[in-house]
Amino acid sequence: MLNKDLLQMDTDNVYAEVTEKVNVFRRKNPEVKVISLGIGDVSLPIVGPIIEAMHKAVDDLSDMDTFKGYGGYYGYDFLREAILKNEYQKYGFSIDEIYVSDGTKTDSTSILELFDKDSTILLANPTYPIYRDGAAALNRKVEYTNLDENFVMQVPNKKYDIIYICSPNNPVGNAYTKKDLEKWVNYAIRNGSVIIFDNVYQGFVRSREVADSIYEIEKAKNCVIELRSFSKVASFTGLRCSYYVIPNQIYQDINVVWKRRTMNRFNGASYIAQRAAEAVYLPKTQKLLKKNIDYYLENARILKEGFKKAGYEVFGGKDAPFMWVKSKDQKTSWQMFDYFLKELNIVVIPGIIFGTEGDNYIRISALGQIENSIECIERMLKDEKEG
Repeated sequence: MLNKDLLQMDTDNVYAEVTEKVNVFRRKNPEVKVISLGIGDVSLPIVGPIIEAMHKAVDDLSDMDTFKGYGGYYGYDFLREAILKNEYQKYGFSIDEIYVSDGTKTDSTSILELFDKDSTILLANPTYPIYRDGAAALNRKVEYTNLDENFVMQVPNKKYDIIYICSPNNPVGNAYTKKDLEKWVNYAIRNGSVIIFDNVYQGFVRSREVADSIYEIEKAKNCVIELRSFSKVASFTGLRCSYYVIPNQIYQDINVVWKRRTMNRFNGASYIAQRAAEAVYLPKTQKLLKKNIDYYLENARILKEGFKKAGYEVFGGKDAPFMWVKSKDQKTSWQMFDYFLKELNIVVIPGIIFGTEGDNYIRISALGQIENSIECIERMLKDEKEG
């Protein structure tokens, strides 16, 4: 019999609706140049030192003296050690607390298998829809809290067992300050809760008041699992490699149990991807990746200023590649989507996809190319002038 919990998922349906509307418009208007500001993928390629490491890894697989087959369930030691040295050693972690995987989308759902089925989960409204649908597929109870005036999740008055926090945030595009995170860590400690901290956009952070890792917050090691990824910061969206930390302090023998589960369910990320990820930490690679991130952040600045000139209220885009744009005439998010597509030939993402509180907003992405963003702004300003 079909698992009926899978029928609760709706992410595919809403994204499919966006895709179908865009495809219908393209078919009816083949001469029109449609530009997407809804893109979640990167537009800059993998940099040279990483490509070189991948070629070397392919050669390794051609010789049995260097061949890698099964193994590395939690990640090969060479990569886990690189992650530890460059990211987490300063917080007092050990290699046994670090796991390598094949994408945070997978990790953010799979991690729920660590907790009791009756655990209650708290999500933001709006939220990244994978959290919602992943919980639904595993038949977990989910409730929501709205965002405050700074687009930060409001701390509830009741207990929840698991809290998902995404910062820098998708879809809103803001980043939680250290003071924001302190409130949530204190809440988790008081209530015996665990925070799943999605930190995949950490490489975009430029503000001093934003933590590089939630483990900068006192006692966070007692209550937080942090997720990270190479997807956006190193253009691994097609290569697939992620990592996360499970502190020993959360529960006794937590990593013993999780390693047992991982060996049963996962054979590890590919050797080629892990060698590529190791090369991310080379000094020459870090310089190139900073240039890429600076490009996306400059694109975000251009888009944010352009939307403001066109009369929109815009949030985010400072420490993240996403922005949250409010309707200026009470249009619903689908009405905004239709307007941008049909009148301006621009693709945006309706905020309703991310939750009921997103219905007067659209999400735009700065992961595209700057020249396309400039053209989009020119279209908006021209339409505003002719208005």
